[in-house]
Amino acid sequence: MLAVSTVLTLLLSTAPVAEAEAWSLERVVSESLAKSPEVASARAQETGAEGELEADGRWLRQNPELEVEYGTDAPAQNLGERRLSVALSQTLEVAGQRGLRVERAEAALAAARAQRRAVELRVARAAADAAAEWVRFEAHARLAEEALAVARALEEASERRFTAGDAPEVERNAAALERARAEARAVLARSQAVSARAMLNRLLGRAAPSALSLRLTPLAVPSELRGEQPELVAAQSAAEAARVEVELLRRERIPDPTVSLGYERETRPEEHATGPDLHTAPMVVARLSVPLPLWNRNQGELAAARARRAAREAEREAQARQVEAERVSALEAYKAASAAEAALTAVLPGVERNLVLVQRAYEAGQLGLDAFLLARDRAYAARGEAIDASAAHARARSALLEAFGHLPTGEALR
Repeated sequence: MLAVSTVLTLLLSTAPVAEAEAWSLERVVSESLAKSPEVASARAQETGAEGELEADGRWLRQNPELEVEYGTDAPAQNLGERRLSVALSQTLEVAGQRGLRVERAEAALAAARAQRRAVELRVARAAADAAAEWVRFEAHARLAEEALAVARALEEASERRFTAGDAPEVERNAAALERARAEARAVLARSQAVSARAMLNRLLGRAAPSALSLRLTPLAVPSELRGEQPELVAAQSAAEAARVEVELLRRERIPDPTVSLGYERETRPEEHATGPDLHTAPMVVARLSVPLPLWNRNQGELAAARARRAAREAEREAQARQVEAERVSALEAYKAASAAEAALTAVLPGVERNLVLVQRAYEAGQLGLDAFLLARDRAYAARGEAIDASAAHARARSALLEAFGHLPTGEALR
């Protein structure tokens, strides 16, 4: 496929900037990912999902309970009766809930990881597009400044011709008007370039007025694009997590038994032939309790989980259709942008030559002002369209790579 940003690269290469100070597309993308609050938030959510997976992998979910009981008849009869019991209880899951929780947490982690990759793709593409836009506005500003220089030369030439009596006053005044309009366009174009640079600096985490220079080398799209679309992976993982959650709630309807092991010691008075005595009897006690699922069987939670599962399945299907449509659209848009840039770039040498020829013809008195202005406007319009086409090509390339899960640099996310 054709290389992108040809015109913009040629225009930028004329900038008086040291190579070490210029930012490449790779640096723009890496810096935007490193400084993006959205990426930081997505990475934090991924870390949280990793923590939930670790927590759900525990074999014992609930903490054990320690129960201590002590009784005495001292406040009442004070016969010396005492009772002490210590028991340790633990609830056990017997329906395979741990495996389902781990499966659900793994799906949630896969969804969080995919969402992080999707955010990184969006942030990287936004930075690449902002770089292309700033280069476009900068190229337009230089074109406007070049047009201003031509308009000033035109005004000087018309003044000379008027002084020599070869041109009427109306022509001189028209040249002065064209110079004023060119000055206004140059000021506005430079203002737009400064604003575009501020927007790019914001995405790079830099102060808006910071100086910035780019040196974008032409990049080609790989002949074969293969890669997962993170948002589709996230939707599939979310649907899987919802499915597992329904099964988990079904399993949780099975009661979990609680086992306990304890020690009891009881001291009580007894009558013997030799007289009353205090008898102490230690015991080891084991208990098993099972709740009866008569009233609460997760009816509401299960209904809500089934609804969420249906919603996630619908979202997965919608996302799959959207990804397919976006890939077809992005590929067609890239092909069209490539063809448009190639067509407009091919005629630029002839346009530049025509501009020089008509300027010489006017200065020599061989061409009228109206004919010169028409030829000049067509030449600058062609150059401006080539600049716009090159920027559109760069944006189309970023959109195509994003649709197939690649960064604007062509790398696949991990």
